[in-house]
Amino acid sequence: MTGVVKPLPFAELPGFLGKEQLRWHHESHYGGALKAFVGFDASPTGNHRPRVQRMNSVLLHETYFDNMTATPGNAGAATNAALVARFGSFDTWREDFATAAKAAAGWAVLAFHPTNKKLYHVVTDSHDDGPAWLGVPLLVIDMYEHSYYLDFQNKKADYVEGFLGHVDWQEVERRLRACQG
Repeated sequence: MTGVVKPLPFAELPGFLGKEQLRWHHESHYGGALKAFVGFDASPTGNHRPRVQRMNSVLLHETYFDNMTATPGNAGAATNAALVARFGSFDTWREDFATAAKAAAGWAVLAFHPTNKKLYHVVTDSHDDGPAWLGVPLLVIDMYEHSYYLDFQNKKADYVEGFLGHVDWQEVERRLRACQG
């Protein structure tokens, strides 16, 4: 985290998230969390829980925005192999990830755990109790209503399906390969 708001990699995701939804989410929630984190980070002591909340919010938002694309492709070889090895098939992984996302009020994460080299779906509904220690987020979906309400209202399942159609699999592949060394 540099303390500078990363620009959105796209203005809109046609058929999924519109300009206003993305702009508002990016500026208000991601930008607001970054501004608050920078303020907390200026002091080396105190404010521990709020600092962790803002730091995790920034990291998860950056990962979320970076793992979406307007022109999705297919999972890369390493990602597909890892998903099949852990979940049995890509379709089983997809169904389980969607189930985890729909159960989340905050975040659903496909994470790689470097100790046992396994993939996990992690659901976390606050920013101060993140994924399992050492877990590396490979794919993140923001399930707070602010991330989809303008375009999807209360249609959470439709948002999840739309998200799964806009995964930047090249980015997920890059993250996984970095974990695998």
